[in-house]
Amino acid sequence: MTQGPRDYLYGGDFAAERARLAGIEALWDPGSQSLLDELGLDAGWRCLEVGAGGGSLVNWMAGRGAAVTAVDIDTRFIDHLASESVDVRRLDIRSDDLPPGGFDLVHSRLVLEHLSDRENILRKLAGALRPGGWIVIEDYEFSCYSLGDQPYLDATVRAMGAVMEQAGFDRTFGRRVVDELVAAGLTDVRGEGRTRIIDAQSPGFDFFKLSFESIRDAIVAAGGLSAADAEATAARFADQSMRIFTPIVMAGIGRRS
Repeated sequence: MTQGPRDYLYGGDFAAERARLAGIEALWDPGSQSLLDELGLDAGWRCLEVGAGGGSLVNWMAGRGAAVTAVDIDTRFIDHLASESVDVRRLDIRSDDLPPGGFDLVHSRLVLEHLSDRENILRKLAGALRPGGWIVIEDYEFSCYSLGDQPYLDATVRAMGAVMEQAGFDRTFGRRVVDELVAAGLTDVRGEGRTRIIDAQSPGFDFFKLSFESIRDAIVAAGGLSAADAEATAARFADQSMRIFTPIVMAGIGRRS
């Protein structure tokens, strides 16, 4: 999902951002789809996909026969999905009203962690559910994230995290998402986490490579990383032997009573 300048560091170049989003989809769609299958997503469900990004989950839900409202502040990657079963809306969840609801499912992945008012937004999303409807919030927990053991790679992770936090990002929100669902009054609340160890041949590797490239100049300009360490990190990303321990995607699941 693309947000305003303080809340989102990515999303500039069309081709690079689409490739970055494709990396997210390759890494995390199977787990998201499995989770939504467990909840019984089926034909006739009304689904709200918040921060629809590249639209892969929107397309998957619609293929199951669901009616999907897909919202994002940047709809350039999902406009082509608009159809009788997919309602695409350009919407800023921080300030705009949500579509009138009674949704069977509200799903958001890697969105709330970028937003400074995330707790209130979560309550807003929960309010869009019909009684008995499900909300699924998936966000990162970065404590285990690693690009490798070399000191310059550790420095890169720290520098990227610092710049992201200055833009309002919360690297630990995934750790708290279950508690936030409880605080929002949801029932049947539970959670799960997923992580991967990937290499340069793995689907999704480009997400991390392109994320670094997108903010490389910003982290060097901010003084968080030397130009030499940035160059070494870029060279490491080009090395086919590189392995990445991904952040944990924490999923919080809850139901409106």
